[in-house]
Amino acid sequence: MACDENVIKNMANEITRNCQAQNITVDTDFVIYLIDLLLLNPKYGRMFSKTISRNNLEAFVNDCVHMLTSGTTSINTLKMQFIMQINYDKLQNLIDKHLDSIDQCLRPLINEILDEDPDVDDDIAFKKLFRKISIYIILSSGLGNPGSIVTLKEGMAALESVFSLEDLKVFVALPRQEKMTQLNELMQITSGVRLFNRDCNKGGEGIPDLPFNLVDAGKACLTALSNSLIGVMQRVNSLTTAVADTITIQEETGNVIIDLPSNSELTENNFKQIFELLAFNRQYELYIRKLLADVETMVQNGTHYVEKVKLVLEELHSSVKYKAAVPVVTVFPLFTKLWKVWRSMQNVMYLMSTVNRLMSILANIQDQMKIPYDIVEKMLEGKSVITDHDRTSSKISVTDKLSLGSLKNYVAYGGSFTTLTDKNVQFLGFCALCLSVGALVPSNVKLGLIKFKGHSYGFCSVKMATRFSKDSQRHVNEVLEFARNNPCVINLLNILEDVKDVKKIDNLVTRVLPKTKISDKPVQTETHPIDGYIEKNYTWDMWEWKRRACQWATIVNCQTHSTQTDYSHLRSEIHCQTVEPRDKCQQTKKDTGINTNPRDVFIWGLRGQIGYGQHAMELNTATNGDKQKAQVLTTCSWPCVTSED
Repeated sequence: MACDENVIKNMANEITRNCQAQNITVDTDFVIYLIDLLLLNPKYGRMFSKTISRNNLEAFVNDCVHMLTSGTTSINTLKMQFIMQINYDKLQNLIDKHLDSIDQCLRPLINEILDEDPDVDDDIAFKKLFRKISIYIILSSGLGNPGSIVTLKEGMAALESVFSLEDLKVFVALPRQEKMTQLNELMQITSGVRLFNRDCNKGGEGIPDLPFNLVDAGKACLTALSNSLIGVMQRVNSLTTAVADTITIQEETGNVIIDLPSNSELTENNFKQIFELLAFNRQYELYIRKLLADVETMVQNGTHYVEKVKLVLEELHSSVKYKAAVPVVTVFPLFTKLWKVWRSMQNVMYLMSTVNRLMSILANIQDQMKIPYDIVEKMLEGKSVITDHDRTSSKISVTDKLSLGSLKNYVAYGGSFTTLTDKNVQFLGFCALCLSVGALVPSNVKLGLIKFKGHSYGFCSVKMATRFSKDSQRHVNEVLEFARNNPCVINLLNILEDVKDVKKIDNLVTRVLPKTKISDKPVQTETHPIDGYIEKNYTWDMWEWKRRACQWATIVNCQTHSTQTDYSHLRSEIHCQTVEPRDKCQQTKKDTGINTNPRDVFIWGLRGQIGYGQHAMELNTATNGDKQKAQVLTTCSWPCVTSED
């Protein structure tokens, strides 16, 4: 397959970046989990079966981004599955992972201790090594914080009581593997000594009261899980009752369909929305039940360990009571035994903290879900809520038992099985036919099972069982087809391997369409279903109709005349003022001129005068720009020769 692990990681990174561009933060590991499930669908799987084209890759990335940013119910179901798959496992596996993580954290300190090789005469180096061993024992045992001076001194004193400096010199000379073995033994013995001193009220700084905390935490965890289970079962019962009666089978085709109520505003999309919500709550119920069963086991183990710690401490007290010295062979195994029991209690406490953390995460996802109460109330009109216990244990009639007994590969109730918890029962005991449309309806255990290819299938009604027995492979394929188109139910129903087996088959199911019914039947009709009527005056000639119209019109026999009425005086004449056209001239431009006074200068005395005395005379008259009127001259302004001359 062209879509290998590196390609999937690159696609996940691109999807994560596109989601961040829309202010949606998603975990890359969760995106990889989603891609792995989507590639089980041939719709996406064949895109990358041979080569990877950019167009196919872009289309796939866009689909994933749309799914993640839409925040649908199915995405929340997948998130819940991913969280439980990553963070939860079998109890012993969780403990082993926890201890391995502690060992990995302390690995640098262990290597430093094992690699130390001080000189025999260097007491300071040996004391430093002794201090490092004490710090390792405190950290590895989880009995306090070595950063506290009191805790560190107490740990060093406990170590010194069982391991002297002379023993340390021998320890340094040992091979590396023997050093590691002796270091683990020292950790167990020293931790047992500290626990014994705590019980004697002679130390125990930083050591919690684990027996009390364990019992208290177990009770609190059980209470929280029980309350969560009660709440989710109320929702599950309501949603199941709302959709259980709407799943029906077409008699002609055998198709499982949603029977929409008549005269109702409900649509098929409304039912699919409730189907997704029911799947989410069923998944939440399964996880709560699993955690509840594990916590009950933890509480039982914790109670057993608390009692065992008391017995070991009593045995230790009886061994050292009234004795100045106790043989090492006698007391050291008791210290080791005490520590092992205490370590078991620590492991149980770690498991409870893990359960509490997962409960908080699942509750946050549950709080994000919004139930459309208006739609659910419309679906529940006229119905009473039925619990799973009532639904799976309802009695069946003798007639139904006889009809079921005649089915192929039928297994009756009370024979080889009494519950639906058998691993061979497929789809977690839900009705196989209802699952083909996505409805998680529990099977009725009283109806029995039908075996097919090594698996058993349950049903919610006799009609469903009868139809399944006729064509089992088809209905199983319908469930697988629905699962690979809706990846949130793959891990819910534990059918991951079954879906992988058919991921290369494009068409698992061929939808059967109802046949159009055609029949040839003679139909006798009346010759004249309406009584005959002949219009005597009918004519087809239009001119004849015009002639008749002129005859029928009374206007040819009337004359026009006027009549004075009471309202005649209300009439008034209307006058309109008109203006006769006329010729009119308009001066738009004219030519004009202006006469300016030339600048004339007369030089007096050029002629007829002897000597000097010539001068210029201004002949222009000063004006202010205004036009001067004509003036009468009374005196002579011209210089002239007087008569006396």
